[in-house]
Amino acid sequence: MRNYINASASGQLIVFDGDKQYAERGDEVWLPLLKGLLAQDAKQVVFNFLPERVSANFYQLAADSGKVVFGRHVLNSDPYSPPTLQDFPTAALGKNLTVGLVEAAPNQSGIYRTQRRTIGIDGRSFASLEYRAAQTLLGGPTALAAPDYLINFIGGSARIPKVKLAQAAAGGLVKELIAGHTVLVGIYGLEPLSTYFTPLSTASHETSDVLYHAFGLDTLLAQRAIGVLPDIWMLPLILVITLATLMFCQQMDFQHALGLSLVSSLVYTLACWLALQGMFFWVPPVPLLTAQWLAFAVAWRYRIVQENQVLDAMLFNLSVNLQEKAFPVSFYYSQDPWGQLIIMINQTLNLNRMIFLERVPDDHRLKEIKAFNCSISDVGEARRDFQRTPYSTVIQEQKPLLLERPYLRPIGIEEQQYLAPLIFAGDILGFWAFTVASKAVRPTQKFLDLTHAFMTQISEILYYRQEWQKREAQEQNNILSYLSFSQGSKPYQMLSKSLVLLDKRIAELQQVFNSLNTGGVLYDLFGRVLLLNNNMEELAKSEDLKLYNLTAMDFIAAVTGYDAPEARLIMQKAIFDREMLSLPIPHFKAGRDFILHIQPLKLQDMNLQTDESVPVFEIIGILCELEDVTELKAIYRLKEQMFERFNFQMRNDFATMVFALTILEDTATSTEEKGFALSSIKGKIEETLATLESVNAQMNIDIESLAENLGCYPINGQEPLKKAVSSLTEYAALRAIKIQVNSPRLLSLVLASPNELYSTFHTLLTIMLNDTFEGSDVWITIEEKNEWVHFFFRNNGIGIASNKLQQLDGQIPQLPAEELEMDEVAQAVKFWGGHIEFSSQLGKGSTVTLMLKRFL
Repeated sequence: MRNYINASASGQLIVFDGDKQYAERGDEVWLPLLKGLLAQDAKQVVFNFLPERVSANFYQLAADSGKVVFGRHVLNSDPYSPPTLQDFPTAALGKNLTVGLVEAAPNQSGIYRTQRRTIGIDGRSFASLEYRAAQTLLGGPTALAAPDYLINFIGGSARIPKVKLAQAAAGGLVKELIAGHTVLVGIYGLEPLSTYFTPLSTASHETSDVLYHAFGLDTLLAQRAIGVLPDIWMLPLILVITLATLMFCQQMDFQHALGLSLVSSLVYTLACWLALQGMFFWVPPVPLLTAQWLAFAVAWRYRIVQENQVLDAMLFNLSVNLQEKAFPVSFYYSQDPWGQLIIMINQTLNLNRMIFLERVPDDHRLKEIKAFNCSISDVGEARRDFQRTPYSTVIQEQKPLLLERPYLRPIGIEEQQYLAPLIFAGDILGFWAFTVASKAVRPTQKFLDLTHAFMTQISEILYYRQEWQKREAQEQNNILSYLSFSQGSKPYQMLSKSLVLLDKRIAELQQVFNSLNTGGVLYDLFGRVLLLNNNMEELAKSEDLKLYNLTAMDFIAAVTGYDAPEARLIMQKAIFDREMLSLPIPHFKAGRDFILHIQPLKLQDMNLQTDESVPVFEIIGILCELEDVTELKAIYRLKEQMFERFNFQMRNDFATMVFALTILEDTATSTEEKGFALSSIKGKIEETLATLESVNAQMNIDIESLAENLGCYPINGQEPLKKAVSSLTEYAALRAIKIQVNSPRLLSLVLASPNELYSTFHTLLTIMLNDTFEGSDVWITIEEKNEWVHFFFRNNGIGIASNKLQQLDGQIPQLPAEELEMDEVAQAVKFWGGHIEFSSQLGKGSTVTLMLKRFL
């Protein structure tokens, strides 16, 4: 209150103060003074005492004026006796005087800042001097309702104009100063306390009793009593400040939180001061500041402890987390996880409509999760109560059931409707309803097994989805997170999640590295093994290579068969020249062909590396890959064979045409011979054009995997036959059977697939061996007739091969391993456009004829 904005003087009150000696004076002082004050139009005259030595004329003038208020003192000389009132002077008896009580002001911890409105004596309530004066002047009770009120000291002692009583008694009254004002005539030292320690007081100067009553009276007359924020509002304000402090202390770092707390403290203090100065309303700042800084200290103490615990736990578990593989959660974080699930299911099962229903928590009703080509309004069972049929039926069966009555409203096409329960660990989570077009999918056992497998997986997904949603709701609950002080640990939680995600990505990269068709091994710059995939491990194991004991140069030398200088030269090109090398490896593994790819891994961004981690030569590693090109070479071999045959055919045709041209150039050639030569040239040209068309058509055909696809290509039929004979030689030798092959030196290509043709020869030859007498022979003859190449299989045997071929159902008995079933043989031969014929004579033997189309 000492730091005030406006020090303007009071417009309501003026004080005439004097020493205690004036209390002993009589009419010679007080009667002229009172007459003078009334003559100068004083609004009111207030005496803080009852003059003892005046005549009845003084009190009569005061009573007649109606403007004078006297202070009657409360006597309390004995602290153990009840207080009494001062007796009225004899001259005042019988006069209608306005009187208020004067008593020592109440204190609060030694500080005087309040004054009483009423004073209780002997069970009766009397108005205090200040309140009586204000009540008389204002014409009724003031707006202040509390028994005590806070005195407004704003403006300090300069706010109350003072005139010495000696000057006033000597006739020094100024009408402009007195008119319209309340005049407080105060005598010092008439109360038990002559001075009060107030908000204006200092250690060396206290407020006098007269000035104290003057401030109390001026507060009521100006209606500027200090209002105090009630306790019922103080507690919510402290709570708001505490919660706000806890919130921003968890959101900010220490420096920003401390700065904001200091600014907030200044704002609180300034707001309280401005409220007191401008609106005369007192909001105690100390409880607010105490609450804020206590909350700040508690929050940061708890946050530091919690952050240390989280950091310690994260660092402790980091090595373990990097070895464990967490369940992927990308399904739950995607924008439309159930849409992805529906697409995957529909691509697999070709469903017509489907809908997923989820159980409402703590209820037996169902709600929609996701639908495909329908919605929940299409569900015919309106109550959607899983305690009723058809839900109870499928729950009991615990498998997808074909419904007799439509579950989804029928549409224009005929379809079968199924309902499957989604149950995990005995808990009913929801249902899966789907339909299939009757013509699209037959209710085979395989289809039912697939739907049952999907039902089981979806149930588990639904369970983990619900658990994930609960966990996410708890983590995103700001109220719980603030109350549990978990906001401060969110950066560490995000760091932990990032490490988990990094771990998953490393595991995924390892999975991708393992799933490569090539065998890969990654070396660092110094030739040490960093990583290798499963294919490379299997290749190394099959060839007895200890990769972890070999440097990069040793590995190159072992795989390629190069000597040390050649392998060293390759390493120099990879490291110094940063060249990517591809080397053919024909002899690394028997029966297989490989290409060794050597790729230096270059550092793309040097700014990402610290000075200590910049690698030498800007190379961070060397990746070596072994790619199996056996099948690729076989495919190119087919092309080579076709071109070799094409080249041979073209040479023969052009040689024939050249010979015909020499006949035409010969002048001795007859006209008939020339005509024959011309027709021969024309025929050869037409054959050449046809050959070109055939070769062009075959060149435009993409040869797919020879191991997995049934194809039809120009191949040399002798090679798969030789392979089949070679594989069955030992099997035939067990019964002393010889396999005789009669093949022309030059044979046209046939339309077939090399792997399937080998399996076909293997199957047919095995059947003939099983039908042959021991010690006898099996003859294979190859002949080329017109557009066909014939493969004849003949034996001396029992002669029941054709019957067996008609009765076979499954694998042929006693076959080694690589033959086909007869329906597959027939299907392959038909696909190639060929024919197969069987004949046998009982006791003499059997004959099989395989005819394949000739190419070139």
